This record gives sequence, C-alpha cells and structure tokens, in this order.
Amino acid sequence: MKKNDLLVEIVFKSVKPNRLLKTKTSAVLKLLAKREGIKVLPDVVFTDNKTIKKLNKLYRYRNEATDVLSFEYEKGAELPGEIIISLETAKKQALKYGNSYLTETIILLTHGFYHILGYTHYRKQAYRKMKKKEEAALLIFKKKRILC
Repeated sequence: MKKNDLLVEIVFKSVKPNRLLKTKTSAVLKLLAKREGIKVLPDVVFTDNKTIKKLNKLYRYRNEATDVLSFEYEKGAELPGEIIISLETAKKQALKYGNSYLTETIILLTHGFYHILGYTHYRKQAYRKMKKKEEAALLIFKKKRILC
C-alpha cells in the first residue's frame, strides 16, 4: 500500500459479499475524496431492507425501508461519516430506472457521500447544487471506466 492511499472499510451485513462491488466502491470513494479534498473516507455498509428499515425507524422515525442512509459524524471525528445502502432496494430501483445494479448502487453511494459533506435536497436550490455534484461525479466514473 502506498503511503498516501486512503483506506475505506466496506462491510456486507445480512447480504452476500460482492468483490466487484467492493472494488468499485473503493475506487468511487477515492475519486470523490480526491475531487472534494477529503483526507479520510466514510465507512460503507451494504445491507438488506430489513436492516435498513430498522435503522431508518431508529434514526429518522420512518418505519420503512429506504435506499440509502448517511450519517455525518461530528467535526474532528476519526471518520467523516457512514453510508448505509440497501442492496435489495438498489436492485429494485435499477429495474425501475433502467440502470444496471452496479450503476444504481454507485448512484446511491455518491448520493450518500454528498450528504456526508453537508449537501441536501430539501429545497430547490440545494437540490440543484447536490444534483449537479452527483451528475458531474457520474460522468467522471464513466470517463474512468468505473461505470459503463
């Protein structure tokens, strides 16, 4: 490992580990970190709908599964945050939106990453700003052949 390599912890909880997804996730987070000047990467957890539903209820008071949850840690914390993605929901959304499973998962990962950096989508202007960041990142992933 090079001295300046960023480390990322990727966990598969209640779902089967996927080596390709793990490799792509690491590459995406490293590119996003470089682009945004981040020195430490968030942890990523891939899980199922049952687990993400419990977390959504506990932290957002919504008793339903969701696609992605992101938790921004306090300033000065060892990690910037954590991104949790339901692979079950990613598969359903991939079919719904005409994406590959991998592309949909990377879209959710990118979305969670920008939430950790403080971007939101609750107002039109904030939504446009976040969407612009996400779309620019996805173009870079395609250019670097991380996504097809």
